[in-house]
Amino acid sequence: MAVANGMEVPADGLLISGADILTDESAMTGETLPIKKDVLAKCIALRDQMIAENNKEQHELSSPILMSGSRVLQGEGKMLVVAVGKLSALGKI
Repeated sequence: MAVANGMEVPADGLLISGADILTDESAMTGETLPIKKDVLAKCIALRDQMIAENNKEQHELSSPILMSGSRVLQGEGKMLVVAVGKLSALGKI
């Protein structure tokens, strides 16, 4: 499924391709800062680099997970849908 700037994410998913994606998850998590999203391989590589450098700044770590109910603030990409309806993050709330 394609995701793009300005859209509300309709399902939970895993980002499989994309560039410069920021999301607003405040409706779901209460987090007021934009959350950077990236593909899983890049997230793992950044995490491993942070561990090797003993860097504890977890907020710098991007996430590959897009949650239903969040809004894309910047960027575009494709996600693999993993949960919809009552099984999604929004559906469980």
